[in-house]
Amino acid sequence: MRRDLIKEVCEGIREAQKKWDAHENGACRRVRDRVMKKYEELTSSERKEVPEELRVWLRYRSEKYFGKGRKGNGMSSKKSGTERKKCRLPQHAVASRVIESLVGPLALLSSKRGICGVYFGHRVERSELLGDNRRDRFLNQAEEELRRYFDRKLERFEVALDARGTSFQRSVWRELVKIPYGETRSYGDLAENLENPGAVRAVGMANGANPISILVPCHRVIGRDGKLTGFGGGLEIKRRLLSLEGGQLF
Repeated sequence: MRRDLIKEVCEGIREAQKKWDAHENGACRRVRDRVMKKYEELTSSERKEVPEELRVWLRYRSEKYFGKGRKGNGMSSKKSGTERKKCRLPQHAVASRVIESLVGPLALLSSKRGICGVYFGHRVERSELLGDNRRDRFLNQAEEELRRYFDRKLERFEVALDARGTSFQRSVWRELVKIPYGETRSYGDLAENLENPGAVRAVGMANGANPISILVPCHRVIGRDGKLTGFGGGLEIKRRLLSLEGGQLF
């Protein structure tokens, strides 16, 4: 019976990893939570029978994304509201502006070279935003283009962008900009376009690190099975943006 429990834990971790690799984050979390409960039933000696790479993934690697655990064991799937809300704002920003949109408040940030951040209002701490500059040409252009976008009068943004990241992240962001209005791509599609089909997970991480929402359309990336996947603004906002671009009312 105990051997069956150990085997079930190992199989469950592998299943969670497959869901994670497929960017099915919600399904991954559910499987992981189920496995956690069974893992906690194991004795210390029984846990050592679980391959080390599986234990590391369950107890530490996935903790980074799903939070620390109940009983202090680093194995809970819940993050605090603060963790979900806060975004690290670009350090090279010189001005910011909060505008209203069909998906709620948007915080726009500009640098000396272009727009360096667009964040959904619930993801930023407004006290950390810089002052507005009504003469900032990048903020003015971005605000006008976003207004036209939400009115379905603009499909391609022209405002200059100045997102900073690693060379790989920037290569992924350039691929995002190439996704046509009203269309979607999978993480695998992006990896293939980068001639690195084995980098699906890295592509997903770079996509999630995109600091310029909407203008750099990370919302147009979906799972390989056609399902919506994780999105910084929340799946409801992602659904509304795709609906808007599909010509549907929401």
